[in-house]
Amino acid sequence: MVKPDIHTLAHHLKQERLYVTSEKQLIQRLNNEVLKTAERLYRAAWIAKQQRINLDRLILTSAEASPAECCQHANVLEDTQFVDGYKTLGFQESIYGEFLGRFRENPRLVASCLVAGERLSHEHTQGVIHTVFTSLYGNCIMQEDECYLLQVLRYLVEFELKESDNPRRLLRRGTCAFSILFKLFSEGLYSAKLFLTATLHEPIMQLLVEDEDHLETDPGKLIERFTPAQQQRLFGEKGTDEYRRKVQAAVEANEAKLVALVNTFIGYLKQNTYCFPQSLHWIVSQMYKTLARVERLEVGEVRTMCTDLLLTCFICPAIVNPEQYGIISDAPINEVARFNLMQVGQLLQQLAMSDADDGDPRRKSSLSKFDKTCVAAFLDVVIGGRAVETPPMSSMNLLEGLTRTVFYMTHNQLLALVDFVRSVTAGDQLREEDHLALETLLANVPQSRTTKSNSLELTPFNTPQLSPATTPANKKNRLPIGYLTHLLNCKYHYFQ
Repeated sequence: MVKPDIHTLAHHLKQERLYVTSEKQLIQRLNNEVLKTAERLYRAAWIAKQQRINLDRLILTSAEASPAECCQHANVLEDTQFVDGYKTLGFQESIYGEFLGRFRENPRLVASCLVAGERLSHEHTQGVIHTVFTSLYGNCIMQEDECYLLQVLRYLVEFELKESDNPRRLLRRGTCAFSILFKLFSEGLYSAKLFLTATLHEPIMQLLVEDEDHLETDPGKLIERFTPAQQQRLFGEKGTDEYRRKVQAAVEANEAKLVALVNTFIGYLKQNTYCFPQSLHWIVSQMYKTLARVERLEVGEVRTMCTDLLLTCFICPAIVNPEQYGIISDAPINEVARFNLMQVGQLLQQLAMSDADDGDPRRKSSLSKFDKTCVAAFLDVVIGGRAVETPPMSSMNLLEGLTRTVFYMTHNQLLALVDFVRSVTAGDQLREEDHLALETLLANVPQSRTTKSNSLELTPFNTPQLSPATTPANKKNRLPIGYLTHLLNCKYHYFQ
């Protein structure tokens, strides 16, 4: 009886071993597929964000970037291929990887460097800010990167806005490190896209459907939109009382339509505050809490700055260009609709700064038609509640268990970042503890040739470089670098 039982046990154990081995192999294959998919995601995100930055250069700074140049950059980015960094950097790859990893994990030091670079008017500061977001923090796809970047933003409030003589003007320019990073972060945040779509889709569609006329409120510009014959037919003889009366009536009719539209947008803002992104809620609350402690700033002015930040850097850009934010995709926006969307956006921004001293009577007349508390109610929800020190954790972390251990960046971006940090260390704008930390960080980093051009440029004569993406969590301390090649043999470098 014993012998058959032993044979049966051995058979079951063998079957169990085969089953466990098979399951292990399946889990390994699934893990490899997840890592490969994550790698494709990070590479696609890097290219997409570089394309967005390239598009913004064309739209916002057309004087510095011609359409032909931007098209060339877009084509180069589309054909990007990634290669491990050690093939370019050799043994120095690990040195650069350690530098980037330790720098990434110190948000306070990152913020101090960016502020010091701005004060020193370093030529690569804006390019480095983009590199910090797209490469150092990987477009904030991973929750760990998002938490780091939120802390960078909080320190920027403390080091940059709090120390500024006029933080409101600094924010409105949109060129400081805090404004740029906030805009980059909010543009790519998935929960922000959900909020913008829920809030803006219906009122934008209503605007597209209901009106086919320019809602111009400036009498002079209103008249310029018509030919002399049309002016004669619509308003009568030029210079007469009837002419002026009819022009004023047309202006008032447009103002009434705009007021109704803006009130609709504000209503949807209030209605959808429940899905306002927790990450943005946290950083705006931190900004309000920090600046409200500054003696020279009135609480009302701090509230206005928070509202202005949300409208100027987050909501209004999505109103003016809803296609870029995925808010609408099935309705074309013609020139008239775009103009009216811009009018709505401008009125919302003016409401945010309605307490400013402005002697424009026409502007005051327009704003007097709105409820003074309409935007304040939205802000109360955003900055309300108990402010916590720790950045919020995402409720939907689909990449839980993965740790990003690779940087994607161009070779020029790497050189520009290292040279930027060296320049800041050599300057006199850092606190003593930050200066010592940077010296320690740079101790083993090799000297590099100074880059002469912007680290974001992708010209045939100065092709940038990139770096890789994700690896298993048990390799957390390994921060690789790599480089990429263009199909036309233009080279890009990244770090793995």
